[in-house]
Amino acid sequence: MLGVLLKIGKKIHLGVLNAQRLLLIIIFVPLTLAMFAETFARYVIGKGFFAIEDFIGYTAVTLYFIGAAYSTYERTHIKAEITSVFIKNQRTLSIIRAGVATFSVAVACLFVYWAWGLISFSIASDYRTPVYQVPFVIFQMSILVGGILVTIYFIAEAVDRFRDVRRASLSPQGKEA
Repeated sequence: MLGVLLKIGKKIHLGVLNAQRLLLIIIFVPLTLAMFAETFARYVIGKGFFAIEDFIGYTAVTLYFIGAAYSTYERTHIKAEITSVFIKNQRTLSIIRAGVATFSVAVACLFVYWAWGLISFSIASDYRTPVYQVPFVIFQMSILVGGILVTIYFIAEAVDRFRDVRRASLSPQGKEA
């Protein structure tokens, strides 16, 4: 039974990752072309497209948050990790990394809480884009979805970091790296 659940979970996980990759490509190409076209029209021709900057900005937010989630999964997000330069004890380094991962989970949870509040407010207030009257909540959902995915991926990283602490504690070579 557990094996079946793990298999289903893995398929869902791969489906979400593939959806993220596809969404990034589907958004990136037209967004880049629209930004180029608007820049060209505005600064070369002298007239911009009507209300396109709204959609460029809102679509860029979706790209940023789905991209942030994917880079968190890949663990290629920006980090300022210099502790390994100063700390040579593998166990101490593993403990610090586990603490940082735990802090990242906490911050991501706060972000999701904030995003939920934003979505709730947006639904209640029924704000819409000025020209085409598209509900803002459509664009803001990517903030919540991206935040949830980032939180899940940070939890996975924290679990891995705590496993590293355990391995470093059991390893006789874990003293000095």
